Amino acid sequence: MIRDIKGTLVVVGVAVIAILGSVSVPIGQHARGEIPLNKAKATTGRLADQAALKPLGLFVGSWRGAGQIERGRTKGAWTESAAWAWALTRDSAALQVKVARGKFLKSGLLTRGSTPGSVTFEATLADGSSRRFTGNLADVGDSKPLVLIASAKTPSGGLRKITITPRHESRLIMLYEAEVDEGERVFLSRLGEVGFTREGISFAAGDSYPVCIVTEGRGTTQVTYKGKTYWVCCSGCKDLFNENPDAVLADAAAREKEKKK
Repeated sequence: MIRDIKGTLVVVGVAVIAILGSVSVPIGQHARGEIPLNKAKATTGRLADQAALKPLGLFVGSWRGAGQIERGRTKGAWTESAAWAWALTRDSAALQVKVARGKFLKSGLLTRGSTPGSVTFEATLADGSSRRFTGNLADVGDSKPLVLIASAKTPSGGLRKITITPRHESRLIMLYEAEVDEGERVFLSRLGEVGFTREGISFAAGDSYPVCIVTEGRGTTQVTYKGKTYWVCCSGCKDLFNENPDAVLADAAAREKEKKK
């Protein structure tokens, strides 16, 4: 398969209502973009990073994957698993992924880029080497891919492009492509594709789910503070909440106040 090396970056928008407890939000609503994304006033720091990366928050969770070199053919097939989580500090926010038995990718850190709408993916490949990929949050829509291109020229046959396509709330496709240099022409060739299915409870469009008090993502784990229970979406959010629950609750209250204006 031959593909043009240039790609655009489009992601599924994730927008949910912030909570101060365990209010539920219909999945279909935010998937269709009917709830606007929270516009943080800060231009730097953790809250600004979270706001920029929020459309990619649906990646968060544990996924089991089935890989194929050629779609529909079992020859050379393999299995792997991936875990996406927020990596949060008081001053920054990023999305990290760890892949077990990955054929192409071992881990990676997805951060806000240096220019508005851009993202950077610092990847550790399966062979242990490092490679930087970049993309742009150019558009938002259902089932549209996040396209990441290696920042520097790669050796012929080396991984050049990663395309991450969310099919729905519980399905994610990752396509890996190599750059092939034949002298007179340079093109992209398919290396393989992994279809991921979210582990745990599946939510269909229209269903409701608890909302993370930190990032407004899908709440999966409960935390308590001063006798009240809240939801978080991953270990990164849980750690941040436990480190400074008053600050997290203050941020959530500020979001609520901003939405009521």
